[in-house]
Amino acid sequence: MRPKLKRIEGERKTFTGTFARFGKKDRYRPKKVGDEWVTHDLTVLLVDVRDSDGNPVTDHLWFNYTKGFASLGDLQEGDVIRFDARVRPYIKGYVNQREYIDEREVDYKLAYPTKVARAR
Repeated sequence: MRPKLKRIEGERKTFTGTFARFGKKDRYRPKKVGDEWVTHDLTVLLVDVRDSDGNPVTDHLWFNYTKGFASLGDLQEGDVIRFDARVRPYIKGYVNQREYIDEREVDYKLAYPTKVARAR
């Protein structure tokens, strides 16, 4: 769990993070873009995420590759990105109903990133 984010749950603040790499996640339902079917969405990995005072809040976070990130152009590993986001809880973990295994827990993320820009 991310205890530093838990303390500011629901608040919208400014954060910075260092771009590490792109990723992808599978879509539950493919969508048609032009003549092709898209089966995954792009994601962005930010590491060393800090608040506006420079205090670390988490070691990494994944974001969807939104228009805000796309507007930055060609991202290179090590680029520092500044953005505003709201702290939100989410459920993570594994469930196997047949074996009665429930390893879910509440964790915290940064959602709805806006004002995405390069910090330096």
